[in-house]
Amino acid sequence: MKKRTTIRIISFLAAATVALGAASVLFYRRAVNAEREERHRGEYAFSELCAAADGLSAALEKSQFAVSPAITASLCAEVYSRAQTASAALSSLSIPLMELENTASFFARTGDYALWLLRESSGGNDMTEEARENLRALGDTAALLSGNLAQLRSDVAGGLVNTRAAAAMDSALPSLGDSFLGMEQEFPEMPALVYDGPFSASVAEREPRMIKDARDVTQDAAALVAAGFLGLRSNLVSAAGESGGKIPVYRFTGGDYTVSVSRKGGYVVRALSQRAPARSAITADAALEKAAEFLAAHGYRGMKESYHILKDHVLTVTYCAEQDGVMCYPDMVKLAVAMDTGEMLRFDAEAYLTSHAARELPEPAVSEEDARAMAHEGLTVKSEKLAVIPTSGAEEIYCRELICETEDGRHYLLYVNAMTGAQEKILILLEDESGTLAL
Repeated sequence: MKKRTTIRIISFLAAATVALGAASVLFYRRAVNAEREERHRGEYAFSELCAAADGLSAALEKSQFAVSPAITASLCAEVYSRAQTASAALSSLSIPLMELENTASFFARTGDYALWLLRESSGGNDMTEEARENLRALGDTAALLSGNLAQLRSDVAGGLVNTRAAAAMDSALPSLGDSFLGMEQEFPEMPALVYDGPFSASVAEREPRMIKDARDVTQDAAALVAAGFLGLRSNLVSAAGESGGKIPVYRFTGGDYTVSVSRKGGYVVRALSQRAPARSAITADAALEKAAEFLAAHGYRGMKESYHILKDHVLTVTYCAEQDGVMCYPDMVKLAVAMDTGEMLRFDAEAYLTSHAARELPEPAVSEEDARAMAHEGLTVKSEKLAVIPTSGAEEIYCRELICETEDGRHYLLYVNAMTGAQEKILILLEDESGTLAL
């Protein structure tokens, strides 16, 4: 080998070594900076959580003694705000939320209950003794949680808890996650809140209407239901376990699908295909026709389309039951149609099985003209119909539904109580070439 070539090789190797060393230093610095930023974010989130918990405890304590609707509303608004801040801070910690279930549930329930009380007090209603007792119980829990967080904050400041997630496994000190796990295990029992909201005890205890009196079915019988729903021979469907929840189910797989069948009554609760269409070969109208045919073929009669949306070559359409011309929005079934073949990719009937029943629908006490008068002067009422809408607490309200339009062509849904004339809900209709969505 020539001397010049040898020198070139040595120079190249030296340059490569320098470059590799520089890259290693750069990557190390980046890793250190990323770890430092993550630690700072975690410390900030923990600090925010502690401050929000302290404020929540104080606001709950004060709210127990409020007597005027104005003060009650102000304190309930503060409780809601503190609970929201605490929830956001909790989700920003580098700890899986499933390990913080009790704490997260407490903040969510307390905030939602305070929001409901805020609405009640805004209507001029005095706080009931039951509500006052609930606030006292929530306040006791908040005070205990605030105290535990204060002790944890002191331990972190004193170096008794390791906050570095990357080094937690190598440290003899307990991690922040370990400390929270201990708090979770000692979390006190929360009061059973009875109100019109998603965390009400009445919601948790409510049995689905369609299956509460139905007979139990065997797994073999449920497998036949799943096979029939998919149009497959029974030997092509395999058991995939059981699940609890509001509607306990048997789960099965067949082809690309997973199907859940209720253990009571043997109803298909949901079905999901893993296939993702890559193109569209049919029109939205054709897909809607396929969905309607699918519903009718599986025994869902008297259903009417509510809204649909087209995204990623999949048309998702919502149907609701109709009784004597009244739209029953709680009785909802969702389907997703593949735009390449027209097959059903998703089916969800949990809401329908939970809510569907023949309802007693009285003659409305509020006329159509009186309901239209509730529309703001900036809205033009385009159409009106009767409807049953759900509340957040799984109750129902009998309403007149007004489809309204602004001068610039935007559409709104206005719901007026058909018996009292109170304005119950306002929704925005988002409409474009992909479909319609109500917010």
